[in-house]
Amino acid sequence: SFWIFLFFLAGMVIPFQVVMLPLTSLLQTLKNITGIPFKDTYYGVILAYVGFGAPLSIFLFHGFIRSIPMDIEEAALIDGCSKAQVFFKIILRILKPIFVTLIVLNGMWIWNDYLLPSLMIGLDGDVKTLPLSVKNLVGTFDKEWGLILTSVLMAAVPILVMFFFAQKHIIKGMTSGAIK
Repeated sequence: SFWIFLFFLAGMVIPFQVVMLPLTSLLQTLKNITGIPFKDTYYGVILAYVGFGAPLSIFLFHGFIRSIPMDIEEAALIDGCSKAQVFFKIILRILKPIFVTLIVLNGMWIWNDYLLPSLMIGLDGDVKTLPLSVKNLVGTFDKEWGLILTSVLMAAVPILVMFFFAQKHIIKGMTSGAIK
C-alpha cells in the first residue's frame, strides 16, 4: 500500500505541462482502441480531471485519516458497533471537513481551469466550459468589455458563494491533516 501511495504522490510532482502533448496522443490512441471519442467531449475532460485531481485528494485524505485516533474506532467496537457502523456513523462524520475542503479546492480548480479544457476540447467546437466561452467573447479587433466583465462576474459568483458557506470546514480540514 505504501508503493501505491507513492505512485499517487508522483502525480503531484509531475507538472501538467509535461504531460500535455502525450495526453493528446493518448486520447487519439484510446479512440482508436475503444472507439469511444475522448477528445472534444465532456467524457475526456471529466476523465482527465479525475486523473489529475486524485493525487491531491488522496494526499489530503491520507493526512487527515492519520490524525484520527484509533481509540475512537476501538471504543465504538467495544460499545457493540460493527465495522461498517463505525465507518458510516463515526469515521465519515469525522471526515466531513476534509470532504468539504476537497469539494471546494477541486471545484474552484475545475470551474476556473482554462488550459486542460482548451487542450482537450479546443476553442472552436460546440462543447465548451465556462472559461472557454468567456474567452470566445474576446475578438481579434473587437472587445465588448461590458459583456466580458459581466460574464466573468457571473462565473465567479457560484465559487464565492460556495467558499463563504464552506469556509469554516476548509480551515478545519486543512489544519487537521497537517498537525498530528
